[in-house]
Amino acid sequence: MKAIGAQNTTILSLFLVEAALIGVIGASIGIAIGMGAGYLLSMVMTIPSPTGGASTHIPPIFLPEDLIKVWILSLTLSIMAGIYPAWKASRLSPMVALRRD
Repeated sequence: MKAIGAQNTTILSLFLVEAALIGVIGASIGIAIGMGAGYLLSMVMTIPSPTGGASTHIPPIFLPEDLIKVWILSLTLSIMAGIYPAWKASRLSPMVALRRD
């Protein structure tokens, strides 16, 4: 990209947006799978009744505030993990980037 005239800030922004997008998708899928697994495990792990009657089903509890905090934490970690590669890519010389090994 630098070989065709892209600025350092453009490359940095592109990498950070990509990291944020991966974070959003990963966090959303992770929360959905976690909630699904919670419901599945609660259906599988029932507590038998001491009197021999019907077993007790305990549904999982997902607080929206906690889900939002986990989603934001996942997004933040994804962006933080993308900062160094983005910075390094924005500083890379076009000659080094185009060189073949």
